[in-house]
Amino acid sequence: MLHPNEKRILAIDLRSRSFGYAVFEGPTRLLDWGVKSFRQGVNEPTIPASEKFAALMDDSSPSTIVLKKRDSETKKRAEMRNELVREATKRRISIRSLSQNGVKNAFPDCNCNKYTIAAALAKQLPELAPKLPSVRKIWKSEDYRMSIFDAAALGVAYFSRRKLAHEVSNESQSARQIAGRPT
Repeated sequence: MLHPNEKRILAIDLRSRSFGYAVFEGPTRLLDWGVKSFRQGVNEPTIPASEKFAALMDDSSPSTIVLKKRDSETKKRAEMRNELVREATKRRISIRSLSQNGVKNAFPDCNCNKYTIAAALAKQLPELAPKLPSVRKIWKSEDYRMSIFDAAALGVAYFSRRKLAHEVSNESQSARQIAGRPT
């Protein structure tokens, strides 16, 4: 059962050929996670991106979708974002965007690189620990599973940002009560 200030969110990390996702019910309860790919050419999947987004939204029933805010996007990623927004709009699901700095601020003890954030997530959410990729060498491409951790980091950052906003709201309400003003 959800507390009144917690809700189910779907955090999505869009890539040009895939997307990672994490479904949260509150800040510490991870319900589902994974990666869906969209290859090109001969191996192109038969299920289009919009249907994959729709199935994911129907299965997880989120109240909010959290995406990473980007300054610029590739054509393919922009198309995927538009399809995602279209499917979310059909289902009346709100969409929130977080900047990369917002995600990094949620992990103050990390030195703000992707792997240390992923390692912190593996400790915080032990169900993700078996999926943690090894540290990337500079000559290797990024492991596809890192998209799961990027999506999970978005979810954790979203809830930590909400918690901070809730605490600030409570502090201002307490200050008004001390000053004798009605709330």
